Amino acid sequence: MSRWLLDCWAEIEAQISAAERLSLFLDFDGTLATIVRNPAEARLDESTRRALVRISRRGEVLTTVVSGRSVDDVRNRVGIENLVFAGNHGLEITSRNLRFVEPFAAANRQHLRRVSDELTASLGWMAGVVVENKGLTASVHFRQAAEEDVPEIERTVRTALAPWASLFRPATGHMVIEILPRTGWDKGAAVCWVNHHFGMSAALSIYLGDDRTDEDAFRVLRDAITVRVGKCIETCAKYHLTGPAEVREFLFSLVRERQGS
Repeated sequence: MSRWLLDCWAEIEAQISAAERLSLFLDFDGTLATIVRNPAEARLDESTRRALVRISRRGEVLTTVVSGRSVDDVRNRVGIENLVFAGNHGLEITSRNLRFVEPFAAANRQHLRRVSDELTASLGWMAGVVVENKGLTASVHFRQAAEEDVPEIERTVRTALAPWASLFRPATGHMVIEILPRTGWDKGAAVCWVNHHFGMSAALSIYLGDDRTDEDAFRVLRDAITVRVGKCIETCAKYHLTGPAEVREFLFSLVRERQGS
């Protein structure tokens, strides 16, 4: 067991053991899966998958994977039934019998395509830059770009978004610039919607995430167990894990606790 869990698990376990039901939220890249230079190569570790499968079989635990990826992308990468998937930073949410899409984002798909096409044309000459249109949001990935090109990438994105400032805004992530619709919907709104829709508002929520967009969820889940994954920076989360390996350990500890209960 890691030093973090030795120090904090007793405190967390007391909250979990006292809860009849749990609503577990997990980011994908950087939380469940290690961040890789090529986002298309991100994979879920088989040990982590086993932990998620065991959690998914517990009727008192609702598990939602929340990601900046499209909902179809993250669902295919996880590949586990009985989970809820919130893609595009929570703008689209699916489960076996559910399909929700945030209306403002859906209404501006065509405008987003035009912005993405312009950025592809403007940045296509630059090695290591990938513009990904995810339907409701877009991402400009530059993990494989030269460091000296980053200022030019950022300037190009700002210039392309200027005519669309009333519809879209940029958000900086891990070597990526997200292009998000200007709606009041974010990961915080998504987790509240999931808890309400599935009757989990009174359940104990647990949220693990590593990105700036996860801070929106940390802020609204004031009575929850919130965990910032990755670099220890200023955060609204109550706890900290260093990376996906400790997240996996956390999940197995959660499995053991619920089985013991």
